[in-house]
Amino acid sequence: MDEYNAGAASVARLLLELRGRTRVDVKPVGKALQVRPEGATGVAVFIHQGGVDVAVEPEHANDLALSMPGAYVRDPDDPNTVVTLEAELIDANYDALLEASVQAVELRKTTVRPAKATKTRAAAAPKEKAPAKTPAPKSAAAILKARAEMARPRCPKCKQYELLASGECPSGYC
Repeated sequence: MDEYNAGAASVARLLLELRGRTRVDVKPVGKALQVRPEGATGVAVFIHQGGVDVAVEPEHANDLALSMPGAYVRDPDDPNTVVTLEAELIDANYDALLEASVQAVELRKTTVRPAKATKTRAAAAPKEKAPAKTPAPKSAAAILKARAEMARPRCPKCKQYELLASGECPSGYC
């Protein structure tokens, strides 16, 4: 239990110092935390029960992994390269992890959410409308009426069953 509390304390300290150095948004996802630059969409640091994943440029991934004993590059061929540090190694590599986290936030600042577009006259001009589909009925009576129009004809003798495609009554008695 003490090992878990020590890991939680290290993660809390990492988040506090990271917020002190740069502006970030922290989003909880299940039992994990996603740390992103403020207003950006790309995840810079992913904190989970197994440890911490830090986004890096692919050409610097090996250098970062070698600078923190126990760290490894998750998938070197992935364009979103991530270096993972196991939870029990956070304290031993704290300074390098903090610096890498700050650099990851700076790296992910380039993926910013698209701004809302303002309407220009060309965009605001009415466009040709596609032919409208049959509008959906809104009341219960209208729904029943629409179903009745689409229904197959009923058997003229028993008036209980809808006729089959062949025109016969499915009861077999008519």
